[in-house]
Amino acid sequence: MTDPIPSAGETTSIGLPAISVPITSSADRPLSEQDFATISKLDDQSALLISTRGSSSGSRYLLDEDEVTVGRDTSADILLDDATVSRQHAVFHRVDNHYVIKDAGSLNGTYVNMERVDSAELKSGDSIMIGKFRMLYFTKSAVVTR
Repeated sequence: MTDPIPSAGETTSIGLPAISVPITSSADRPLSEQDFATISKLDDQSALLISTRGSSSGSRYLLDEDEVTVGRDTSADILLDDATVSRQHAVFHRVDNHYVIKDAGSLNGTYVNMERVDSAELKSGDSIMIGKFRMLYFTKSAVVTR
């Protein structure tokens, strides 16, 4: 049996200031109050993509056309400039009052809620992954106003 270690006596605590850790490209960015305010102002035929991961984290992309292209090509409506994104990666198509995303034959695929899809009807809150970029899809119905 060993003897207990004698107490060191008093202990000293040092108060440290709060540390602010910046959001990096490897972490998901939480939604802000400004994001929610923007979502609540959408019309019934529009949607909003909010980038939560990648070099464009925090960027918002308004879907308000019948067709919105995504890719690395400079002619894309949503330009995601990274080698993990194909030049013509995916297309958002408006169908009635919602959007469908279709993969445009990309090499790395298009993912909705972590599942690779050729085409998927989007619902508010869906997570879309294109290359290393992650975006959340929202319609006005995602925000309850009081």
